[in-house]
Amino acid sequence: MDAPNNVLVVEDDVALSKLVGELLNDAGYKPVTIADHALIGAAVERWQPRLVILDGEVRDTGEGRSWDDAVAIRRAHPEIPVVMFSAHTDDIAEARAGVTERSRAASFAGIVGKPFVVEEFLATVKSVVEGRVSEQDSESETGPYDEAIKVFPDIAQHPVAPPTDFLATVVHQLRAPLTVIKGQTQLARRYIGQDPARERAAIDSALSQIERMAQLISDLLNQSRINSNALSLSVVAFDLASAVVAAMTRHQYAEPARITFQRPPGAVAVRGDPNRIAEILDNLLDNAIKYSAENAPIEVWLRVRGTEAVVRVTGHGVGVPASERSMLFTPFFRTSRTAKVHGTGLGLHISQQLAKRHGGRLWLQASSDAGSVFALALPLKK
Repeated sequence: MDAPNNVLVVEDDVALSKLVGELLNDAGYKPVTIADHALIGAAVERWQPRLVILDGEVRDTGEGRSWDDAVAIRRAHPEIPVVMFSAHTDDIAEARAGVTERSRAASFAGIVGKPFVVEEFLATVKSVVEGRVSEQDSESETGPYDEAIKVFPDIAQHPVAPPTDFLATVVHQLRAPLTVIKGQTQLARRYIGQDPARERAAIDSALSQIERMAQLISDLLNQSRINSNALSLSVVAFDLASAVVAAMTRHQYAEPARITFQRPPGAVAVRGDPNRIAEILDNLLDNAIKYSAENAPIEVWLRVRGTEAVVRVTGHGVGVPASERSMLFTPFFRTSRTAKVHGTGLGLHISQQLAKRHGGRLWLQASSDAGSVFALALPLKK
């Protein structure tokens, strides 16, 4: 396929991917955006981009995967330059220095840090693309990168990984909305007095990212308190059935009501912190709605089983791939089917930890392509 203006953007954050696509489109390029790094090879083959902009997606270990992906692209398509698009200052410094084995192997043609200045981002893209054209015009058939390809190390045989920790993942998660906020406010400033509709849209997008960042910070605080055993609980006896009804009311947005509730007659008394239990119920209902088709039913079921009260929430959405279920309650984990939907990747982890603090359990009971069933069990009041 001959598409000289195609630019492949690999970015797992939906809002940031949309912003970058808009900037590239306005600059005369044809952005092709993907979120799943596993699809890079197929996307490059199909779209034959002039440039790949590669984000620094963080693995479960906290380590970025830009290096491996860049090397894979360069091995398969040495003529296509790759730009690092990362929030990791250590990775950026290493790539710029170009002295380590993996930085030479990746051989990034440009580097853009998050958050970025719009003009600098576009200047980098232009410089790399025009530099590629110039090199192709002047080089022989062997191509400008052949010598570098010959000395590529096999990083699978000689892995070089930076120190990884939870902080690296946190920084990555916080900088994504911050990057969008900075980019959208720059766009809004461009449109002042010229295009009120786009100005307003840019401001609205920035505001939504501020809300997202506030939620992420709140989740991070809860995560920190749970890990340090500093999360306080105000334990009282309360009716779990009433708590479920209250949570459903907070999530009933349309008529006819899409959330149904099967419950035993009378109260179901448990002991716990009603506010923290409400957080768990809100998270389960929010996920069921967010990952289900519009107007698809959500079923909530409550029963007493032995010494426990069990709540089940069933959503009819994308489901969880079998290979990813063991990671579902890991901090910051997002399944391959939910990458395009906003979320922090902390909700289920925090909810499960809160359930444990109450002497209860939270687990994925069943999942398929037709949806998922999550179950919460809490001890009954003695």
